[in-house]
Amino acid sequence: MLLRLIHRRPATENLLVLFIRLGVFGFLSIAHFTSSLSIYVIAFLMGVYELCVAGIHIVTYVLYRQNDIHPRLSFLLDGIWIGGVGLATVLSSNAQSNLQAFIMGLYLFLFGGTNLRDGLFFESQLQQNHLKRRLRVSLPLGIAALIPFSTLEWINHFLQQNSDEAMVEAYDESKPLDKAPSLEIFVHVSPDGFGRMGHVDLSYKGTVYSYGNYDLTSLRLFGTVGDGILFKAPRDAYVDFCNQFGKTLMAYQIVLTDEQERAVAQEIQELERLTVAWEPTDQVLDKDEFGKPSKMYVYRLRQEFGAETYKFVRSKFKTYFVMSTNCVLLADTIVGKAGTDLLGVKGFIAPGTYQSYLDREFERPYSMVVAREVFLSTKKEKETGTTP
Repeated sequence: MLLRLIHRRPATENLLVLFIRLGVFGFLSIAHFTSSLSIYVIAFLMGVYELCVAGIHIVTYVLYRQNDIHPRLSFLLDGIWIGGVGLATVLSSNAQSNLQAFIMGLYLFLFGGTNLRDGLFFESQLQQNHLKRRLRVSLPLGIAALIPFSTLEWINHFLQQNSDEAMVEAYDESKPLDKAPSLEIFVHVSPDGFGRMGHVDLSYKGTVYSYGNYDLTSLRLFGTVGDGILFKAPRDAYVDFCNQFGKTLMAYQIVLTDEQERAVAQEIQELERLTVAWEPTDQVLDKDEFGKPSKMYVYRLRQEFGAETYKFVRSKFKTYFVMSTNCVLLADTIVGKAGTDLLGVKGFIAPGTYQSYLDREFERPYSMVVAREVFLSTKKEKETGTTP
């Protein structure tokens, strides 16, 4: 058609036929581009995600090397090959689309298999003292990170239309109990900053054990890495303090056999042997529940109700890393002695992953998770006298 327009070719066929051919060519080109675009975007996003996962492996390897923790070589090797695949995909998503489609299909197959296994044994009355930890394929970190905040959004939406009493009736549930639960897991969530991703700690026989990067003077790598701090606090006083600080807590209660209680208590003692007593500085480095300059969160815990604070001096918990050696890993290290099967490959667990698992276990009629309860934030009540 171009040659015809510039008079370089004589008219040998109908002009209408040429326009039809041009239209068909344009349609097929657009259709091909559209179908390829969705695959390209998915492959590109998976490449970016793989680069992030590779970064987590590399950082974990470096921290393990600094603290002389073994085994650690697998983190380096995984970081290299996953990073290589991710980088190749980002630079040439079109060429890597088949590989990424295979990886996504394999992940979905394994994720579906995990859910299918859970479904097959949903109503099975398993012997609790014979539970084994299995390989569990969970949601990607990016999706799991949204679960605590989405729960908070649901709670706030519910409260806009109902009262606190109705909230308790809608969320708080328990199963018939033959024995009082001795273990409780808290999933924290707040509406601001990293608080949206949630935080996990546990209470054993009335004492809360919490792990985090509470020493603000040690933070590095944009606040994701710091010294590993463990604190112990009375359960009721701690829950009240968190609510006043603007946090909503979802609590899951677990019944243990005598054998499991001994195993959990022994694991807690083993972890405490890896720590030394630590006293936080009284410098104004943090913010309070109203966003005003304040002393560190953990310092206020000590001042208000005598929380005991410790710093890890060895083990993988010596250095906290938000994406691997985090609050969830420590809680699962303890609870795992009771037979939970949550821990995934390399132990990268987000608080949302833990919450999703606990919700599913609570729905099972014969699981160890026998009750759940919500403790609502009281910060707005303190400021304005209204419900959150």
